[in-house]
Amino acid sequence: MSTHLAITPDVERDPWTDITNPTPGQLTRIGLLRRGTTDGRASAALVVELPDGTQAIAQTTWRVLQAAVRALAAGPVGSEETQD
Repeated sequence: MSTHLAITPDVERDPWTDITNPTPGQLTRIGLLRRGTTDGRASAALVVELPDGTQAIAQTTWRVLQAAVRALAAGPVGSEETQD
């Protein structure tokens, strides 16, 4: 099974119009699981806390998250940010 992750380097220019009635949340935790996938590879887990206190957990492979971060950093918004 492959992991799919849509990467949008600039959401202001390319809005997510397919998402209806979104609930804003706050990313409160992120961590790595050494053997988080069924084949023993590392995965990343994220916790998003919703305004009502509900916590949602999302998970993807470490490889996919690394690729996403590299793609975002190379995009127009990420490349404008400084590393201070």
